[in-house]
Amino acid sequence: MKQVMDVFLQKFGLTRYDVHKRTGISQQTLSSANKKDPEAYSVKVLTALSHATGVSPGAVLDTLLALKDEEALFLVRNWEELTLAVKERKPMFLVEGEFTEVLKEVKRSQLSDTARLGTELGSGGSVGIIEALYYFLYNHFGGKDPKKEKVKDNISSAYHIILMDEHRVKLKLRSLDY
Repeated sequence: MKQVMDVFLQKFGLTRYDVHKRTGISQQTLSSANKKDPEAYSVKVLTALSHATGVSPGAVLDTLLALKDEEALFLVRNWEELTLAVKERKPMFLVEGEFTEVLKEVKRSQLSDTARLGTELGSGGSVGIIEALYYFLYNHFGGKDPKKEKVKDNISSAYHIILMDEHRVKLKLRSLDY
């Protein structure tokens, strides 16, 4: 599993931006490394993570490898983390707390893949255009926060929403199932 750096940093209450600010390593370098397996991280990246967290570079690598092996998921607890996860198209992540209700609402509004495909085929693709127009008008004149509605829209179109229990929801990119 890739993107274990974000999971590792989350355990320390940090983000890649925090590591950049504390160590001077470029955000691009961290972003690039985050897309790789921990075995491929450079010494520069491991040293920066070590400096930012106060853990030895060897322990950083050991923890990253353990997270990779247990397939730990990024945990979302607020709108900023949710926006980050959706924007970066994290392949899979967990949502806990107040957002489970928001995601249950989004799940209720989703068509199944079969129903969506049938609708798109039956309308010659025009339903997608009408849907986009509806969401545009609803988001701009509906009195709701357009940024939050856009995130919900992106979740609805890009992710499968899997209800784990009353307080946890797993999101998985639809493209992983094809």
